[in-house]
Order: sequence, then structure tokens, then C-alpha cells
Amino acid sequence: MVWQLQQLEALAAQPSVDTAQAEPLAIAISAFIAQAPVDFLEPLLNSPFGRVYKLFLDRCCVNPFSPNSQGHRDGLSQRLRQVGFQQPEGQALLLALMPFYPPGQLKVEDAAAKLPNWLLDLYTRRYEAQAIPAAASTAPSGEPSFTDRIFLNRMLGLSNLYYIDPEDQEILQELRQVRLQAIQLLLSVDREQLGRYFSSDFGDRYWAMAQSGVQKEPLDATEINQRDALQQWLTRTPNSLSSEGGIQRFAAALLFAMPGSVQLANPEQNLPAWFLEGFRRYCSTAVPA
Repeated sequence: MVWQLQQLEALAAQPSVDTAQAEPLAIAISAFIAQAPVDFLEPLLNSPFGRVYKLFLDRCCVNPFSPNSQGHRDGLSQRLRQVGFQQPEGQALLLALMPFYPPGQLKVEDAAAKLPNWLLDLYTRRYEAQAIPAAASTAPSGEPSFTDRIFLNRMLGLSNLYYIDPEDQEILQELRQVRLQAIQLLLSVDREQLGRYFSSDFGDRYWAMAQSGVQKEPLDATEINQRDALQQWLTRTPNSLSSEGGIQRFAAALLFAMPGSVQLANPEQNLPAWFLEGFRRYCSTAVPA
């Protein structure tokens, strides 16, 4: 089957996903990962391919597929049982299997000891995500919220659609509005709360927006004031990233800065673990000017 990353990304951007379209693409991307060089898995996951793969998992692989994919899945599972999780081949097989196991339906015993950090983060988010506050159980309304499914899907869909077609002015204006709403959310919680939300669905939506390239668009007066206020606080506050409110403002400021344009000394020491991997992807993403 011939397939393209753009095809996966476009499918993930749809308000509702056609499982019949997603299933053959899941098999194709799974076979690609299973055959990839095992010493290239981490760079692959941190590349634009990895960004689209994670979006595809999050939007298109949340329910079981039909029996048509069972043979492919079972073959990978049998190989994984023989190889084990700690070998590079096993790590590739685990990545290749994720499209066929919806969230919460795959378990790696003692995952922290068996999986490398770059894979552990993805596994944990998909299969062992931390509990989020009870407000998540309320009916979705579309209002800005860390847990509202309609709003989160709007963040993701607009970011993907803009990435695909940045000339569409209607999409651009909606995305700019959602960006300001996302910034207000970031500034409304403390550091610990933000870490929990970044470990749930909001984190992937945020990074999709941060890597969309919308930052290249000229800012209006409201956006300029918001950006300048964030930058002034970060510049004037000693040890700003270690201060309460620092990571929130830094995350908000990235939504105005082109991917790859932000230089940060010692990110491993200055950024929390739940933000670090996404920041590395953001720094390595090349977006057309």
C-alpha cells in the first residue's frame, strides 16, 4: 500500500474519523516501524514522522479495528513475546503494535525498568495516563478547558488543518482564537496541575499547535500585548523557569515563537520531565516560512 504522512495527518484532523480508512493506514505505518532500523527509532519518533504518528494514534486508534488487522497484530505480538521489551527490536515491535491496542488495553509490567525514556513517555501517556480531576467527567461543551473533548479536538483539528493549508484564512482566524484561549488555560493553573494535564490529552494538542507554524503569521494588537507580557515576565524574573508561574508562561510564549527559534541552556535541568521531550521535538521541527 502506498501511503503518505500527509494522508495520516489529514485523516487525524477530521472531526470524526472513519475507522475503515484508518485501519489500512494503521497496518501500513505499523509495518514501516517494524522494519525501520532499530538504531533509528528514537530519532524517528522525535522527527515530523513521530509527531504525525502520535497524532494518528491519538485520533484514529482509540477503538479496536476489524478482524482484518488481527493477523498483522498477532504476528507482531508473537515476535514481541519471543524478543522481549528490552531489546531494540522489541521496542520497535511495541511501537508497531500501539495502533492496534486502544488506550488502557496494553500493559507492560515494570515498564519503567524495561523501556527507554523516549518510549516510556509515549507508553505511559497512552496506557497508564495519570488520573485527571473529576471535572473531566462533565459533558463536553466546547468551552476552553484542559479536559473538554470538543475543545481539545478543535485545538488538534485546527492545528493540523493549518499545517496542511496555511492559506485558508478561516482556519487561521479560528486557530488564533484557540491559541489565545489555550494561553489563558496555561496561565490559570499551578505547575503541578499543568504537569498532570500535559500528561493527558492536552499535552499532545498543545504540541500540535506549537509545531503548526502559525507563529509565522503577523500578530494583532491583542496578541502582541500577550506575547510582550509573557516575555517581559520571563526576562525580568530571576530564575524564571524555577519560579511558580515560569513554566506556564514559557509554554505560552512558545505559541508565539517559531519552532526551532528558542534557545534554552541546559533544558534537562531547567524544564520538567513532562515538558522536555515535547520541547526537543519543537526545537527540531522545521516549518516552512
